[in-house]
Amino acid sequence: MAWFAEELSEHKFNVLLFDYRGYGLSGGQAGAESGLYADGDAALAYVLGNKSAAPGKVVLYGQSLGTAIATDVASRHPCGALILESGFSSGSAVASYHLPWLPHWLHFLGRNRFESARKLKSVHAPVLITHGKPDTIIPTEEAQVLFAAAVGPKKLLIFPGAGHNVFGAAGDGYVRQLEEFIRASLKMNK
Repeated sequence: MAWFAEELSEHKFNVLLFDYRGYGLSGGQAGAESGLYADGDAALAYVLGNKSAAPGKVVLYGQSLGTAIATDVASRHPCGALILESGFSSGSAVASYHLPWLPHWLHFLGRNRFESARKLKSVHAPVLITHGKPDTIIPTEEAQVLFAAAVGPKKLLIFPGAGHNVFGAAGDGYVRQLEEFIRASLKMNK
């Protein structure tokens, strides 16, 4: 993901990437949903406290599972914008896709809910939702569910052929659209 930060920094953005527990170089285990949200809170607290960033200048960006964390943080803290790449509406929706044989009424047994669509209703910042088509990990239709749940201003971008990793597959055109969205969103916060 260093290339991701390098690309955005070339466009004059300050970037903080972090691995939440159990992923990348971070220790611990992902385990409980609440722990992942605590990691997102800690990253935001670092940027606001140690780097003295204004909340309205902070853009939260999540990819795949990270979209649930970014959405949760944005639903509880002010931010300048929220970008969700290859996100999903809920843990139950992902279970339905990957375990179609499992009756929906049994989804309550899952301990992690990841209710991003519900939480998006509490996000009061511009939201950009991006997704590749097709995506064999999280169905592209999930982007449309998230988009419908966002209260706005909001934007949906679907990238044919990009798959699950839109940033890596869509290249410079994607980065330009991210830059335009971020700059427009931050202007709204002035």
